[in-house]
Amino acid sequence: MNSQTLAFAPDSAPVQRPARRTQGERSAETRRKILSSSVELLHQIGYAGATTSQIAKAAGVSLGALQHQYPTKAGLMAAVVRRFATERFLAYRRALRGVPEGLPRFLALSKASWSLIGTKELVAAMEIELAMRDDPELADAIGDTLSRHSAFVRRLLARILEGVISPDDPRVETVRLLNNAIMFGLSLETIRAVPRAQIEKAVTAWEDAMVRLLTTP
Repeated sequence: MNSQTLAFAPDSAPVQRPARRTQGERSAETRRKILSSSVELLHQIGYAGATTSQIAKAAGVSLGALQHQYPTKAGLMAAVVRRFATERFLAYRRALRGVPEGLPRFLALSKASWSLIGTKELVAAMEIELAMRDDPELADAIGDTLSRHSAFVRRLLARILEGVISPDDPRVETVRLLNNAIMFGLSLETIRAVPRAQIEKAVTAWEDAMVRLLTTP
């Protein structure tokens, strides 16, 4: 085999190197790792244990890299809450797609909420919301997100229930508050290792109670 043949042999073909990621792509991947590790640690060891150094270690990044993306723990926790609020919005939108107006849509929305019970994301959000009582910086960082999400759910419920009761009926807000309480309370029960079958039985009972509340004059 001569040198000319060797030049065109398969082994001598140029190696196709993967395109280098942009700085923006690398930063986005770093943030994704940090947020995912934050949720894991908040779920496993709670807010106090989920320090920024522990989160950085779990994410496989340096503390400096974490602080470059999120200079304060309050800012990082606010990002976790925003991500969870976005995931809830998307879950609600998927659940309502193609569902008839009135009570069917309301029950579909409720079931989307129940699907979050006991998830790592919800427990992480609960840890953050509990911690804000003693942390003014955290309360300031997440307060706007929580307020906007609550307002969004109020508007959504009022629109869904428009054909069932008046949007101004105080029962709309009552249902929203009780739904949150049930969702958070049953998530706590999952942490206590209550069997899922019992959780689902409680959810079914609550759905029946909500229908009676909304349809009884």
